[in-house]
Amino acid sequence: MNYAADAWLPAMLSRIVFLLCLLVSASGLVSPPIALAIGLVFGLALRHPFGSVSRSLSKFLLQASVVGLGFGMNLHQVVQAGRSGFVYTLLGISFALLAGMGLGAALRVQRVPAFLISTGTAICGGSAIAAVGPITRASDDEMAVALGTVLC
Repeated sequence: MNYAADAWLPAMLSRIVFLLCLLVSASGLVSPPIALAIGLVFGLALRHPFGSVSRSLSKFLLQASVVGLGFGMNLHQVVQAGRSGFVYTLLGISFALLAGMGLGAALRVQRVPAFLISTGTAICGGSAIAAVGPITRASDDEMAVALGTVLC
């Protein structure tokens, strides 16, 4: 039995399946929920073949995605909404952050995950957690708990 071929085959299979899933998901042939389901099934069934590369690119991709979302906004509408809703937005975000941190303290949740969960709840979910996580020096486990809590 050739043990080198046995170790190489699963890695190659994982790469091929990953790239096929990426092409299908990015092609527009499937809806975003289906693409998410494909990613979940892949993540549960196979090992990520490009783990080190994806860790180094994830920060850049998140920033590029946020900038891309900004290009789709109408600046005039943003200014109109900002004038009338600024105080309400400030109060809502402040209340959500304070209530989240208070609940975290009452439930004896560690400070960093409580802050990440509060931020994700108050602002815009996963992207807020991903943006604030490096600032708070959150571990991968803390980020995963916060993302799982806010997104599920």
